[in-house]
Amino acid sequence: MNNLRILLLIITILSFLSCAKTDIANNIRVLVKGKVVNQNNEPIKNASVEVFTDANATGANRVLLGQGFSDDLGVFEITSLFGSNDLFYVEVSYANDFSRYRYQTNTSEFAPEDLTFALQIVILKNLSTFNYNIRRESAEGTTLDFSFRYTDPQCSQIFDDGILNESTSYCFPERTFNRQLSDNIPNAENRQFIVPLSDTVMFTYSINNGSQITEVIIVNTANYEFEFSY
Repeated sequence: MNNLRILLLIITILSFLSCAKTDIANNIRVLVKGKVVNQNNEPIKNASVEVFTDANATGANRVLLGQGFSDDLGVFEITSLFGSNDLFYVEVSYANDFSRYRYQTNTSEFAPEDLTFALQIVILKNLSTFNYNIRRESAEGTTLDFSFRYTDPQCSQIFDDGILNESTSYCFPERTFNRQLSDNIPNAENRQFIVPLSDTVMFTYSINNGSQITEVIIVNTANYEFEFSY
């Protein structure tokens, strides 16, 4: 009997979850507009702009409300369906070697008075893969402390009632990671991270806890190779 009750409870829960629904208002249209440029403020033509909504609940589906492309000047104006859900977001992208942008808000609690979502200027940055190899060529016992500081090329902005939530958003933030190489792991080989093309990477290192030295690296190729030995 207990097993039967558990089975019935599971079926009831699954039935409830399967009823989760993403709401679409078929009689309401919104306008999503903005301009897409690269890091040199040059317009990007044919950037993809997609508008989605999602109830953000188990069993609910993400729904594509509208889509389009930027024109020769990088400008886009897309008429889209609307839905009152936890998530309403716009994704802007171009080619695989460019960063992406995401605008997000909660339309179950907010809708602009003029039904226009103005994204203003959207920057998509041309990307580079920063490949690095660090190898020890000195005697055993030699240690290396190093760090890379660089710009994360992605941008995601979350708005609450039309106001940017800076605590949950990020847009081209500065990233830093640190490591130490020693006898246990003397090398860091075939590692990589993504940075904006033509941007700078700060490489700071110290050998055997000595003075820190910083190198400024200009990432000027789509696949940048950085080699360092100590």
